[in-house]
Amino acid sequence: MSPAAQAAQGRPKPAGIPARILVAGSDLLAGAVASALETHGFATMEIAPRKAEIERGIEWQPDLALIDVRTLDVTTGSSLLRPLHRVGLEICVMDEGGDDDRLQAWLGAGASALIDKNEPFDQLFRTVNRLLRFGSMAQMARRQSGSHGVTIADGTIADGQPRSARQKRFATLTEREQFVLAELMEGHNAEEIATAAFVSISTVRSQIKAILQKLGVNSQLAAVAMARRAGWSLDHPPRNSPKPSSGRRKSVS
Repeated sequence: MSPAAQAAQGRPKPAGIPARILVAGSDLLAGAVASALETHGFATMEIAPRKAEIERGIEWQPDLALIDVRTLDVTTGSSLLRPLHRVGLEICVMDEGGDDDRLQAWLGAGASALIDKNEPFDQLFRTVNRLLRFGSMAQMARRQSGSHGVTIADGTIADGQPRSARQKRFATLTEREQFVLAELMEGHNAEEIATAAFVSISTVRSQIKAILQKLGVNSQLAAVAMARRAGWSLDHPPRNSPKPSSGRRKSVS
């Protein structure tokens, strides 16, 4: 298991044993994901997303937990994540993209990774590998900062660097792209942004695509997560980035 989990439970993991991944979700999804992970050399345990099953999974001493929260409300899902977080496990959450309130709830409950369900399995596999590799770094960041530490969204790692360093990517955004990102952070979709700004939806989608490319992420969910973790906003853009003029609703063409 991860160094933090080993320390929390006082049980060193013997060398040469495959990483253990706890997979919680519906029978169909959990079985498919577990089978795919096993073909890549991981040991897996499938459980239902229930409190008693989570406790049983913890006793199995996994290295990482992969939780499908798509069918769960925030209260239920968070109650499943917290016991895993308390014992020091890295947690990868799979959910629908586009709901920032749910995203923040999973981060608040201790999630280390956020995966959009529409991402291909290869992306999930890369994220799992990165979580296992950088897990000790994540736990260290949590202890040092008192925050939820490292967040991995769609395979993108915010690796505990100083906030100013993480904000450098946002300096590459144009004024219009900054405006669109701020709108996404407020929960507006592309159609709503286009309507309010009197531009075509294709224009906004093009700007969203540019934002994702510059930030190095694969979804709007990941872009919003990165911005929030970096403390970015229109009121606090990174130094040397273009500063949008005042007014929330403006042309973005």
